[in-house]
Amino acid sequence: MSENTKFSFKAETNKVLKIITHSLYQQSEVFLRELISNASDALNKARLKKLTSDTILDPDLELEIKISIDKTNKTLTISDSGIGMSKKELMENLGTIAKSGTENFLKALEEGENDSSELIGMFGVGFYSAFLVSDKVEVVTKGISTKSTGWKWSSDGEDSFSIETIDKNERGTEIILYIKDDESEYLEEFRIKQLIKQYSNYVAFPIKLIKEDEEEEDEILNEQKAIWRQSPDEVTEEEYDAFYRYLGQSGTPLAKIHVRVESPIQFSAILYIPSFKPQNFGMTNDKWGLTLYNRKVLINEYNKDLLPEWSRFIVGVVDGEDFQLNVSREVLQSTRATRTIEKYLTKQIIKKLEDIANETQKLIDEDEKPESFIDYMLLWREFGAFIKEGVASEAKHKERLIELLRFNSTDENGKDGSVSLEDYVKRMEVDQEKIYYLTGLEYDLLKNSPHLGYYEKNKLEVLLLGEPIDSFLMMHLTDYHEKEFFLIDQDEEESGEENEDGDSASNSDNEEEQETKLKEGPFAPLLNKMVDVLGGRVRDVKMSDRLVGSMARLVTPSGGINSNLQRAMKIMDAQGGNAGLGLPMMGKVLQLNPENEIIITLNNIIEKDTKDERIEPLILQIHDNARILEGDVPDFSDMLKRVETIMNYSLNQK
Repeated sequence: MSENTKFSFKAETNKVLKIITHSLYQQSEVFLRELISNASDALNKARLKKLTSDTILDPDLELEIKISIDKTNKTLTISDSGIGMSKKELMENLGTIAKSGTENFLKALEEGENDSSELIGMFGVGFYSAFLVSDKVEVVTKGISTKSTGWKWSSDGEDSFSIETIDKNERGTEIILYIKDDESEYLEEFRIKQLIKQYSNYVAFPIKLIKEDEEEEDEILNEQKAIWRQSPDEVTEEEYDAFYRYLGQSGTPLAKIHVRVESPIQFSAILYIPSFKPQNFGMTNDKWGLTLYNRKVLINEYNKDLLPEWSRFIVGVVDGEDFQLNVSREVLQSTRATRTIEKYLTKQIIKKLEDIANETQKLIDEDEKPESFIDYMLLWREFGAFIKEGVASEAKHKERLIELLRFNSTDENGKDGSVSLEDYVKRMEVDQEKIYYLTGLEYDLLKNSPHLGYYEKNKLEVLLLGEPIDSFLMMHLTDYHEKEFFLIDQDEEESGEENEDGDSASNSDNEEEQETKLKEGPFAPLLNKMVDVLGGRVRDVKMSDRLVGSMARLVTPSGGINSNLQRAMKIMDAQGGNAGLGLPMMGKVLQLNPENEIIITLNNIIEKDTKDERIEPLILQIHDNARILEGDVPDFSDMLKRVETIMNYSLNQK
């Protein structure tokens, strides 16, 4: 005789159900992940039970998950051949929110030797995600014991549920979802396949799509084999590359890191260094982070808590055994676990970068490279900006990251951008106390900078930093092996740097008096006129013996705002939507070359007639030329008109 009994959900359960179906989950599609996780859990329980009991129903039944779509009746069925449930378990597990059968099952196994590591459920709320897409849910189940009875649980997710006895031959559980009209996408095969691939691809049991047409062969939808849980010795290069492409990458990775950690937190991970940076992957791209699994079930795709931000070019997966997740199983809750994993993975990433850099340095002069050789310079050209960001932001690992930096320089061996700070220091002159460098927004401009003339003449190597990030980097680098960094676009006379004759210039005069008093000496006419014409565009105008070949340059005076800081501020303004990059570098001193023919001729013209109409456009153009060489952007409309005026003067000379 059949038994059919109706029950009310326990007090406040209907309110909790509404919270679950309307607030707990961010996307309705996760219902399939939750139900498959529960099915996998039930299969693991059955597998463990078979090891400890002789009274097993259907002992040879294949452990699998089946999905059936019935468009006529608008139902989606997820079934498993797992441990099943009794009436009491239905009452406890489905009639009470957050009463997790898995939790009790784990307690029962605490003193046993069976491996319970594959059990997923923790909170007992995943089942109720079915009501995200369903008007009604039926659960048909039969326990694993030979004495078990079949039961059907049914509810519309409102105030009550019913339980009745049924005839069911095989053990296991079927969950039948009566799909809402506005959720009909979940009755399409392609959508179900997509969700299995996304969330449950590595569940340990086969997930079969049962075809409505009996002549069609059932389709297994998941891979099942989670290579990150295997020993690295068991995984082939083809499998590593295939999984890399599964993560949405193309081609093959430059390098990989495969780790399995048992203590203090048990987790597995595979990290990849891509061969190249995607075109749309900028410094502000938000689509980064590791794919996080908990016992092979996807939690989220872009977990940003497991890597430092500077290493966001890394792609890969982390899978834990006992992660503490929030109730919707979409967020890793334990900050301790997060910090532990992030700390371990950061060290592994830095070590891999060091190994590649050291191997490259070791083999740099050898004609034949081993097949496994990875050229660090390929990696650096794609991801060097991120490592620079790490130096500026990662205090804990700063010293190790500094050794990974590579630069262009004025040395004949520095044209390929492979100069390390260790290389530079080894080549320094015996009495050289500073590491000379120059920053700018473009490498091509730096190569032709007027700041280099003096250093090239005296065979002093200068590091050339031509990326926007370099200004931020050098704000965090003060010295290397007790050698101070010196930005060569500073006014050496004021900063105490020795001039070409070996004398250190005095800076004893009051700074304000120096800027306002009339200039003296053979170039006084030109200097005084330039101060008058340029006004607030510059802080001062001087002659300098540091210019070799170039007509003029702009330098930072002692106590002025460092060019690195000014560029950083301009870049931040530009990123914030302001026209920061078009603003001139402020508070600069314009230095002139006393041996340059244009400077000499212009001084002579001013000596004869300070009102000559050629003077002002020439002075403004000299200043704009110096700005351009600094990477500044003058008003090109005004400049072009001025150039035409200068050309006209030249053509009409008698």
